Amino acid sequence: MSSLKRITHQVLLYLTLSCLVYVGFEGVCYIGLIVVREKGVEFNPLPSALSQEQKNLITARLGDSPPLRGHHSVLGWIPTPNTLSKDVRINSQGIRSAHDYSRGVDPKLVRVSAFGDSFTFGSDVDNQSTWEYQLEVQDARFEVLNFGVGAYGLDQAYLRYVQDGVRFKPDIVVIGFMSENIYRNLNVFRPFYSSTYQTSIYTKPRFSIENGNLSLVMNPLTTVDDYRRLVTNDEAVLREIGDKDYFYQAGYLAGPMDRLPSVRLLKVAIRSVKERLNPVVTKEGAYAVSSEPFALTTTIFDEFHCAVLQHESLPVIIVYPDLGDFARYHSHRPRRYEPLLEHFKSQGFRYLDVLDAFIARDPHVPVDRLTIGRWGHYSQFGNEVVAKYLLRYLNDQGLVVRDVIKTFARDIREKHNCHLTPTVETSAEVGVS
Repeated sequence: MSSLKRITHQVLLYLTLSCLVYVGFEGVCYIGLIVVREKGVEFNPLPSALSQEQKNLITARLGDSPPLRGHHSVLGWIPTPNTLSKDVRINSQGIRSAHDYSRGVDPKLVRVSAFGDSFTFGSDVDNQSTWEYQLEVQDARFEVLNFGVGAYGLDQAYLRYVQDGVRFKPDIVVIGFMSENIYRNLNVFRPFYSSTYQTSIYTKPRFSIENGNLSLVMNPLTTVDDYRRLVTNDEAVLREIGDKDYFYQAGYLAGPMDRLPSVRLLKVAIRSVKERLNPVVTKEGAYAVSSEPFALTTTIFDEFHCAVLQHESLPVIIVYPDLGDFARYHSHRPRRYEPLLEHFKSQGFRYLDVLDAFIARDPHVPVDRLTIGRWGHYSQFGNEVVAKYLLRYLNDQGLVVRDVIKTFARDIREKHNCHLTPTVETSAEVGVS
């Protein structure tokens, strides 16, 4: 065999071996993807561009008169005023009610204003089936204003209190928190968080922590022109939005090499490392106390609580369990939000855990009676339980007389040293103007 043939033979042999090794490597990576998928980790790239459905939705909203129905430049979105449908009535003030409210408070009533997400709003049931309405029915001494908004994070609930709630001078402010909200506080564009929210086309503000204090990251898309630019130059705008979004920063985009198992497995592995370095929950599923997400959530609560006291209202926190929390209870696992309850205790906050209300009603917690729909919103019966539990608490604490409530609020404000307007509220007011 000539030297040229020998070299050619060796090259072909090396190439064949290299191909076999590479194919084997990709095969191992493919098996790795199967293994991690069985552990609940899917290859799920972030959208680098809008889908056609999203473009159509935005274009349709731009064609509304006025354009961008339901959009809010500061909060992201709000209920459309004067909405009237079979199940939902929104008054002219954007509050879920069949009638408007005066700025002044009837001296014979105790005014309660509730802020939070869809569990506060009462999604999937009619106005009369919300816990706010049920509280009024159960005790005519209370007037309850429902400022809840579907898909809100705690950050937006706080900003809505500053934006809309303060002017109604409530005696008691209910701060609603569904246990999944800790994720929403990290998010700017909901589709970055989960593909389930593909039709959530409006962006939102969020907070970050700087030098131990909250810093408001304003809603990135505030005008009609911003959304026009999103449709026409979606890839560039999504990158801009993603700069402040936890899930965008922790995630990965789709790429031309994604057909290769090794590329997919590498992207999944890098994301897993990022999430372990800055987790939302521990391996056991509880809030990770030492993490940025937990610190952010507790800081928002602290500022929200202080802002309410500053306006001589009494804050009461309500924690709503979701379907996952019911499942954890039935499998005898600790509540994932237990670290948050411990924070409330350490700060002396007034709070109610709705899971306790449901357990007290029935230790076996009949989830199918308490909830309705795919998202686990509370049914009329579930909301009645919440209303009775809150009413019992207010009665037991003597929070049924305005003068007593105001005295409590002033005493707690002194104790918590809430004399100055919180930094975040000042920022929010600047943004509103």
